[in-house]
Amino acid sequence: MKMAILGTGDVGKTLGSALIQQGHAVMMGSRTADNESAVGWAAERGERASQGTFADAAASAEVILNCSAGMHSLSILAGIDPADLSGKVLIDVANPLDFSNGFPPRLSICNDDSLGEQIQRAHPDARVVKAFNTMANPIMTAPN
Repeated sequence: MKMAILGTGDVGKTLGSALIQQGHAVMMGSRTADNESAVGWAAERGERASQGTFADAAASAEVILNCSAGMHSLSILAGIDPADLSGKVLIDVANPLDFSNGFPPRLSICNDDSLGEQIQRAHPDARVVKAFNTMANPIMTAPN
C-alpha cells in the first residue's frame, strides 16, 4: 500500500520505518521536497522510501498519517489539494501542544473540541481517524 507521512519528526520516522518493514511504500512529506531530515531518512530506508512536500506525499498515497506538530496540522493540511485528501483515510497522530509558556506544554484545543474534529470539519471528504496520540512513539510500533 502507498502511505504518506506528514512530518519529519521522531513519530513520523518511527511509523514510516515500521510501515516500510511491513512492505509498504512510504513517502515522507515536509514543507520542502529537499528537507534534509526526510532525504536522510529515505536514503537509509531503501527503495520503498521517498520524500517530497506535504502535497506530494498526500497526492501519492492511499493512506495518510498526520505526524506533524499539532499546532501546525490545520495549516499544513490546508496547503494540500482537497482532491488528494478526498476519500482517503487520514490517521491523525498529532497533539495540539502549545509550548508558548514553556514546559510542560498545554493543549491548545481541549474540552469541547479536538484537533481530529477540526481536521474532519476542514476536510469533510477525508476519513479522519484519531490514533496513537496517547502513547510514546516506540510503543506505537512495538507495544511489547
